[in-house]
Parts: sequence; C-alpha cells; structure tokens
Amino acid sequence: MPIPFLSGLKSSVRTALSVLLVSAASAGCGGGGSGQTGSDPGGLPTDFIRQTLDTRRFPDAVCNDGSPGIFYIQRGQGAAAAADANKTVIHLQGGGFCLSDAECSTRAADQVSSTVYGGRIAPEGLLSGGTENARFRGWNRVSVPYCSSDFFSGDIGPTGGSTNFRFRGAKILAAVVQTLNSQYDIGKAGDTVVLSGSSAGAVGAFINANRVRALLPGASVLTLIDAGVYPDIAPPFPQSSPPNAVRESGAIALGYWNGQVDADCAAANAADPGLCYLFEHAQSTLKTPFFVAQNAKDGVGVANVGLLDSDVRPDDPTLVAWINDDYLPAIGTVLSGLGSSAGQGVFATCDSPAVHTLSTSTALWERSISGFGGRSLETTFADWVAAGAPAVRLLASRCSYP
Repeated sequence: MPIPFLSGLKSSVRTALSVLLVSAASAGCGGGGSGQTGSDPGGLPTDFIRQTLDTRRFPDAVCNDGSPGIFYIQRGQGAAAAADANKTVIHLQGGGFCLSDAECSTRAADQVSSTVYGGRIAPEGLLSGGTENARFRGWNRVSVPYCSSDFFSGDIGPTGGSTNFRFRGAKILAAVVQTLNSQYDIGKAGDTVVLSGSSAGAVGAFINANRVRALLPGASVLTLIDAGVYPDIAPPFPQSSPPNAVRESGAIALGYWNGQVDADCAAANAADPGLCYLFEHAQSTLKTPFFVAQNAKDGVGVANVGLLDSDVRPDDPTLVAWINDDYLPAIGTVLSGLGSSAGQGVFATCDSPAVHTLSTSTALWERSISGFGGRSLETTFADWVAAGAPAVRLLASRCSYP
C-alpha cells in the first residue's frame, strides 16, 4: 500500500509530516484581533476567540520571531455548560520541530509567528463546540497554537545566526496557564483540567504535565497524549547530521532550544536527559493521570523514528521488514504496557499509516470501533475522566504493515 508522504522524504518535509491532520485544530474561520467580543457576563468568551499573552507580565512568552504567544478560548456550550463550568481542556497544537538554523528557516509562517493567526477558530474533535461532541462541548476549551518549534519545551532568547529564533515554548505554556488562572479563574481548587496535545503538542503535554500540575495545585490535572509515542529504537537507514530521529535529537534540543524537560525525568535519565522527549522514558515520572491515544501504524511516527532524510520507497523490502519486525513490536510493547493500573489509560488503533492524530478530527474522535465494543475515543476518554482515571486498556489485537 503506497504511502505518498513517506516517499522521497527530506528534512524539508518534516513540517508537512508532523502537522498532518493537526491543521484541523488550528483552522481559522475569519476575523482578526484579540479582543473579547462575544464574552458572557462572567468573562469567558462565547465564541472561540484569540487572546494575546501580556508580554509586560510574561516578556519571554514569545514565538520564534518574537511575536507574543497566543491562545484561543471558548466557554462551555449547551445544556451541560453550567454543570461543567469547572472543567477545562487546554490543548497544545502540533507541527514538527527544528534543530538547526537551516531547518528552522524552512518553517511555515504559522509555525514561527502569531501574527498570521486570525481572530476566531472552529476546531474539530475534542475542542469542537458542536452537538456531536456531547461529552466535552460543555467544558471550557482552550487551544494553544504552536509557534515555538520546540515541543513547548524551549527557553532561550535570540540565538543569532540566520534565523535568530527564540525558543520559548515552555514559557508560552506557563503564561497561558497562569493567564487562565488569574483572568478566568480556571484551575482553582476543585476544578478539573485536562492538558492535551496532538503530535508535537502531545510531546509538549507529557513534558509539561508536572509543571502544569504545580501551577494549579488545587485542581485535578490529567493528561491526554495523542500521537506522541515514538519508540526508542534505531532507524533502519543512516541518519543525517544533525539527526532527524527523535531518539537522537533530544541531546541537541537540550542545547539548541535550552530544552526544559521535566526535572524528575531528567534526574531519572541523568546520563541522557534528552531521552525525556520519548514517552517511554518520561512516563514513570509523570505525576498526573495520563491517557494515550495512538495509531500504532502512524506514518508520522514511523518517520520521526528516523526516515525523514531517507529516499527509501514505502514498499522497500528493508523498510517493510523493519516496520513489521522492529517498529511495530517496539511501539506495541510500549502501548501494551499501559492501562493496567489506575491513573493510566490507552486507546491504541491500527489504522492506515495516513492517520496521524485521533483527537483533532471529528470523524476519528467520534468513530465507533467494533473491536473496542463499539466505543469511540470520545466516550472512552470521557468515561475515564469521569470515573477518576481508572485503568483502561483498549488495544488493536493485531497490527501489520502495510
């Protein structure tokens, strides 16, 4: 089965791979500015509108180009909004990463700057305010655009060189959480807050989960990790310099971005803290309950393990053998080890390699899966949250490539 986006891959296509389907979460529907038009008397916007972080209060919460970080927010919709008023989803968008001036210079405008974002969005899936998203439309929903190219983990000022980028993803997320708390009273004692992320945003979610929990000590903080699991295995073909495989990029990220991985994870992996960008090394130090949604055969995941600079064809026998003999067993080991104890949940499918994230598309978010008893990701995750994060394991029974 041909997979067009895995054919003839170069580093310049990292963005296209990692942003697949995630664009649905950032698609705007017109408008501009960052005011609070469409707000209810309590101050929460009734429309899903843009808010700009106050750089007087948070001077380092900026995108790669120095423009201020932003977020979009909408209060709960429908009959359940009153009952769900103390529940909030904070979703981190995805979109790849870059590790050198040369790579960073090829990033799209909406991946390095907030200046190109519109005033309103109409996201799908978990963040949708539509009636189809019955279990979450009543929640307050926040979407954080990804304009820092650093898995929401960087903390360094202008780097000099050709791009002179800032990498301040960790500061952007911290500023969003503090603004939500001080301006909208989100995350107060007794509140439920889900920190979710898709693709690169999923990595940002598990890297920042403990810090968000510390910022909101009275709230119940849970983490949803969608398409953020990349197994720690060697790629089948030689790598470029710098390498593109996530497993080999962590050490570079710690320097180039001043990457701020979780402190407990760094201590547990003192010989190589860059491993904390891989979920299997980070999960043991997570202090929040977490739920993983993953297509085991995700083509972006395969590429991120080390095919981004390869000219290999998708039907190359070496590639096919590596995916079936190494990649799928490795990711299967990670996923099958989840959901056996309280505080953990996993919803792992074996979809087409073209399926990347599962929570940002309404069709995939609402889809009933016969092998999972007809359950959808929406109902499974909602029930998990409502029940206090019990052990939940829904795994595809078999998976092979192509």
